Amino acid sequence: MSVSLSFPADLHAELLAHLRQTQVEQVAFLFTAPPVRDEPLRVAELYRVPPGGFDLQSAYHVTLADDIRGHVIGRAWQLGGCLVEAHSHGGGHPASFSGSDMFGLEEWVPHVRWRLRGRTYVALVLADDSFDALVWEEGRDGPGPLAGVNVDGSGMLRPTGMTYSRLSKARRDR
Repeated sequence: MSVSLSFPADLHAELLAHLRQTQVEQVAFLFTAPPVRDEPLRVAELYRVPPGGFDLQSAYHVTLADDIRGHVIGRAWQLGGCLVEAHSHGGGHPASFSGSDMFGLEEWVPHVRWRLRGRTYVALVLADDSFDALVWEEGRDGPGPLAGVNVDGSGMLRPTGMTYSRLSKARRDR
């Protein structure tokens, strides 16, 4: 199974502007249109988490307020689509999820997928000019890679794949 995202150029530009506004981690959620088999997940809406939407926000970690969690799950449910999380990491290194990110995703993703009746969940992390991504979908034990992001008119952008590679190596070494 290969999952990719498709973005309208204006929503992609809004997402990047939000995530790159400061060195403090920023978070946004994307809501897709209802999935169509063998088609990319089409981003339909963007929700930028406001400064008051965090219980904790620093350059290295964020914790969302409970009302924000409920809001984004509820909106994905209303639209019949999938939920995509995006957050920023500052610094000049190629993008990958941190240990703290993975810990949070291990708690959050099963809950979201249960609430959304198994719909696909995508997590993106952006650092400077690169991004990494993981996908949780039916039929897969743990997260898988995202094939890419297609921004209308700009071709396919590829994730670094660093996190999935690290997770795959850890599974093989067991």
